[in-house]
Amino acid sequence: MEVSKLCEILMTKIPKISVSLSKKLLGATLILSFLTSACGGKPQASREAIPVTLQTLETATLINSTQYVGTLEAKKRVSLAPRIDGRILEIFVQQGDKVPRGKPIVKLEPTREQEEVKSQIANVNVAKAELSEAEAELGTKEAQRAEAAADVEEDRAKLQDAEAEVVLAQVNYKRSEFLVGEGVRPQQDLDDKTRKLKTEIAQRDAQKEALNARLKALTAAERQVDQALALVNRRKESVAQARGQLGSIAQDLAYNTVVAPIDGIVGDFNEYKIGDVVNIGDQLSTITDNKLFDLRINIPTEFRSRLKLGLPVEIVNGDGTGGAKGQITYIAPLVDQNTQSIVTKVTFRNDGTLRDRQYVRVRVIWEEKPGLLITTTAVTTLGGQKFVFVAEPGESKQGEEAALVARQKPIKTLSIQGQAYQVISGVKPGDRVIVSRILDLRNGTLIKEESVKSER
Repeated sequence: MEVSKLCEILMTKIPKISVSLSKKLLGATLILSFLTSACGGKPQASREAIPVTLQTLETATLINSTQYVGTLEAKKRVSLAPRIDGRILEIFVQQGDKVPRGKPIVKLEPTREQEEVKSQIANVNVAKAELSEAEAELGTKEAQRAEAAADVEEDRAKLQDAEAEVVLAQVNYKRSEFLVGEGVRPQQDLDDKTRKLKTEIAQRDAQKEALNARLKALTAAERQVDQALALVNRRKESVAQARGQLGSIAQDLAYNTVVAPIDGIVGDFNEYKIGDVVNIGDQLSTITDNKLFDLRINIPTEFRSRLKLGLPVEIVNGDGTGGAKGQITYIAPLVDQNTQSIVTKVTFRNDGTLRDRQYVRVRVIWEEKPGLLITTTAVTTLGGQKFVFVAEPGESKQGEEAALVARQKPIKTLSIQGQAYQVISGVKPGDRVIVSRILDLRNGTLIKEESVKSER
């Protein structure tokens, strides 16, 4: 029921109500006075109009959201720590400087590493000398093997000659044996051929033994070559290892300059200054890339059906207005049993207002739809019902401009969005709502427009 109709009914019943209440309550006249002032239909012509500020309602976006709090964490943040011990010789940057990747930050004096480099250079030289000695020994052994191989070939040739002589002696012996048997040659010839055969056989056997000895010498020489070659390989490995250690230590020596591993902003340097001695792992400062941030929030399981990747999330500024916008990029697959919530991560791209480890309030936007927004200062509540005053034309005399009067209208609202109520019924776009001096107004009060304020 509209307030105007309600007031009309109440005004018709005032006499009966006043009689009944006068018997029971001394303050009935006060109630009647309130109803009369609130429901008076026609303004008093002699009453001066109240200057007010008006808001012309326009269609706005109503946001269904839930607020959470958390701490921003930069996706890229590194600690600057030396990889060697040393004394700080120079600091190239200051706190708050924006530096690119590879920018020198601090230079150290690496005394210990320099001594280690000198020592390792000496180790490399020793290993190289041992390798040269082993290679010379290998050359000697290879020469001895070659000589033994030549001796073997020579003895093989001699053995072949001796075997040929044995064969010839056997042929002469057979011929002499035949001729002596026939009486053609004397026995002496056979005896000579027999001695010759035995001599050649003896020389052949001796040559076989000499060849076997040469073969054994060659085998020994080859074994010595293999051993010398293995020693050379070990010496080469030692040289390679010594050079590798030298390279590693030399690399450590190159670490005397700490450089920025990422693009970002340099953190605090207050704890260290030029001349201070630092050790491996000491945190000198930090570099933070403020382009992207993650925010970890716990969303109750009651919202699990509405929770999804890509859902928009907005940072809420101190005055309630919206700030940087992000979206949900991670949803935990399991529910936290202790809190019955779902761990969710939101990623924000920095709009220039965000800082690493900044505590923020955000709202997860579940739904957006068209509606009206009315500043909270324009809304009053009576008996659980919310009302606003709308400026409407009043009666005008002939030849005069119509006056404005305040009409009280009930409205239906949702939640507060920023500094305004979300209104879904009771008023419409184009209505001019009174947003100032609300306590001075009654239904039908004469008003005049002080200024016009148009907002979404």
